[in-house]
Amino acid sequence: MAKEEPYDRWHKSRPRAGEPECREHPGLVPSGEHGCEKRWQARWRDENGRQRSKNFPKNKKTAALAFQRSQRAAVEEGRDPFPHRGRKSSSGTPTIAEYIETFLSRHEGREGTVKTYGYRLRGKVVPVLGSRLVGDVKRGEYRDFFTEIKAEGIPDTTRSGVKKALSAMLSMAVEDGYLEGNPMSGIRLPKGSGRGVRLAWKHVIALAEEIDPRYELLIWYGALQALRSMEAAGVRRPDMETAAGKQLVEEQRQRGKAVPLKTEASQAVLDVGSFLLDKYKAHMARWRAPLSTAALRKREKRGLPPVPEEYGDLVTVTRYWTPVRENALCRAFDLAKERARVRGVEIPKKATFRDLRHFADAVLVASGLEPRKVQARMRHARLAETLDTYGYLVWEVDWENAPASFEELYGIAAPAGLPEVALTPRAERERRSSQRPR
Repeated sequence: MAKEEPYDRWHKSRPRAGEPECREHPGLVPSGEHGCEKRWQARWRDENGRQRSKNFPKNKKTAALAFQRSQRAAVEEGRDPFPHRGRKSSSGTPTIAEYIETFLSRHEGREGTVKTYGYRLRGKVVPVLGSRLVGDVKRGEYRDFFTEIKAEGIPDTTRSGVKKALSAMLSMAVEDGYLEGNPMSGIRLPKGSGRGVRLAWKHVIALAEEIDPRYELLIWYGALQALRSMEAAGVRRPDMETAAGKQLVEEQRQRGKAVPLKTEASQAVLDVGSFLLDKYKAHMARWRAPLSTAALRKREKRGLPPVPEEYGDLVTVTRYWTPVRENALCRAFDLAKERARVRGVEIPKKATFRDLRHFADAVLVASGLEPRKVQARMRHARLAETLDTYGYLVWEVDWENAPASFEELYGIAAPAGLPEVALTPRAERERRSSQRPR
């Protein structure tokens, strides 16, 4: 089945054999209208079978396609397609607050994405524009809205996220016939330069030492394997033990339940260094040894349920033998930051578990690792995503504070050009550390 597209007025849809190709667009044959201002034409047939059309500027292909789909859908459903006016009558148009709820209920994205969209739209858009009809707010008013929230101190990164959610909602409104085009088109906002949190090896080590010992391994999963928080919490024994020197990333935990990963590209097989393997073995020996009969009796006396079999393969669990949840890990992470700062390690106040993933990327990039290998470690579908998302995270690595050599940490050969201190094995580092005066 051919992909639905708006009609291209610049090029012939059925060119004759031998006609010269377009100089600007190889593979296409120019029409007599090539270069006109309104390149894209939405086409549909009304209830009487008559051809209808509406032209859109050259940079409005998406709007033309959305309008074309809305008109065709209206005809199929027996509604008036309003061939010369894309919106429904104002009497049937919902308010922005009402349509936000419709949008969220119909959105087919991941649960986390819908939740994030809801937080942004209900928290930022509804208080200001919620009472207005969807079709009454113009592009300039949306631009003024973003200017106002910037004046309130909202950072560019947050504004960009609100714009993304709002644009997705308004695109659905176009398809539903409430709008002729998406008014967010043409509004450009700076994406922000990131949160500016820069971790170093001394910070990572302090966090691992100060966090609840049950969660120490999670710190290393974030800093070495670039796992997201709930991906780290969802690591199972088979993930670490199926293949020697490898870790499978196949699922994550959300609210204690196993759920799919963020994207298909997130599923991967990662190399594991000897440092992390040793940490894993020590963790399993201390925290995941089977409970003795006496311990099980004690749980029963305290009214605690027996350990569910479904959690038996989880590598990291709470002291109640239940999956680690996001809020519990956040509290443990924040407490570890406070303890580290008390002992003199100045961990950035805004640091979160996600910054461990940023740290992993920064170390690999700064070490001179090939971009494709960095992409594989970060589990991004496209190389551009790795470079665009983390391109600003480049800083000097304090290899003198690292707990082991590059190869021992990441399980891959060290790239050429690393300083000698980055190649120093773990045993030698520990020997030197023991000889330092206390």
